Amino acid sequence: MTMSHPLEPVVQRLQSALEGDVFPSEWHQWGTRLLDHLRKPVQVAVVGMHGSGKSALINMLLGQQAIPRVQDIPVIEIAHGLKPRSLFELDDGTCIRRSGEFQARDVPENTVRARVELDDDSLLRQNFVEVGLTDNAGHQASMVNWITQWADIVLWCTESFDETEQRLWAGVPDDIKDHSFLVLTMADRQMMRGVLQQRIEELEPIVSEEFLCLYPIATEQAITARTAGPNLNHALWKSSGGEQLMSGVSQQIENGRTADMDQAQMLLNKFVREADRIVNLPASIADVRPAAVKPGSKDPTLESALKLLQDCANDMLAEYANQKEPQAEKILNKCVESANRLAEMLQATDPRDLMAQDLQLDTEDSAEMMLLFQLERDEDAAVDAVTLLLQLKKEIAHAAGAPKQS
Repeated sequence: MTMSHPLEPVVQRLQSALEGDVFPSEWHQWGTRLLDHLRKPVQVAVVGMHGSGKSALINMLLGQQAIPRVQDIPVIEIAHGLKPRSLFELDDGTCIRRSGEFQARDVPENTVRARVELDDDSLLRQNFVEVGLTDNAGHQASMVNWITQWADIVLWCTESFDETEQRLWAGVPDDIKDHSFLVLTMADRQMMRGVLQQRIEELEPIVSEEFLCLYPIATEQAITARTAGPNLNHALWKSSGGEQLMSGVSQQIENGRTADMDQAQMLLNKFVREADRIVNLPASIADVRPAAVKPGSKDPTLESALKLLQDCANDMLAEYANQKEPQAEKILNKCVESANRLAEMLQATDPRDLMAQDLQLDTEDSAEMMLLFQLERDEDAAVDAVTLLLQLKKEIAHAAGAPKQS
């Protein structure tokens, strides 16, 4: 699952810009966070109850036997390293290192966490973390909460996704659910028992609300398809469900990387553009001679822009009025969509109207700022995005000659 985007030039340019203090102070922090996102591998958590096929699924996604059959290790991380080695953290805080590939016989007693490093280039773009939900309900809930703090993508492995699992998953934030998959492991066994299709149909209403997608997969067959010979067994790879799952996960990783890269490029372009605009300003304001705009005239584009913002506000009020906790990511997405539509709309304003042209630049800047807010995906970022829209509404109302509205 390697990425196709040439990220390194963007990372290098962004790092150089940050080191050279190119960005104003209010943008510097955003640039630093973007750089962290671009450098950090996408975190893919593979979660499930004991015996749900988590290790086998990671082995399938990597195309190698990265994790042997081991028990009683709550957390196993698979990451990139220059040479294969394993690190084991014990319950007393001790850390033990072993060189070479991860072997079951190497696992010390009382291991609570293992880190496996492999010289595999695919791990430069994503890490895998296996998290077993064992012990009591309280501990399971704590582990799920821990996962949501850092995971970018979650693969929930299960045979049935029963009520216990549903309760654990119910409290996960929507921004994580929107990038997560329910994986029905050992689908071949369920198919042989004649229950697979019925189970999928029973889970469809839950999946539509709680996950991005459901994938049934015969994991062992998928592993065989990738590893049994020098070439991929395409027919078995497809029929096992491995191809569909791999494609879905790869697409989510690709989308995340593309979004990070686009935002970094946007940030770089913005200040390159601003610098060019300042350098290319005419020698004096007298050199700018726009045709007169008739005093008191109202630009219909500005009236349409006000209506767009009011419709956006009405839509958000209607959607979230009955929710105890409005969903930050959905509000951010709505604000970004509205700001982009607004920027496109204002391109139709009279080019002789200097106030409208300034307003167009403010709107473009606000739309770019909101894209950066999306990195945070929290309530503060959502509040900031809504505040920007309200400010734009006031400015547009003033430009249109309408009374200001709070």
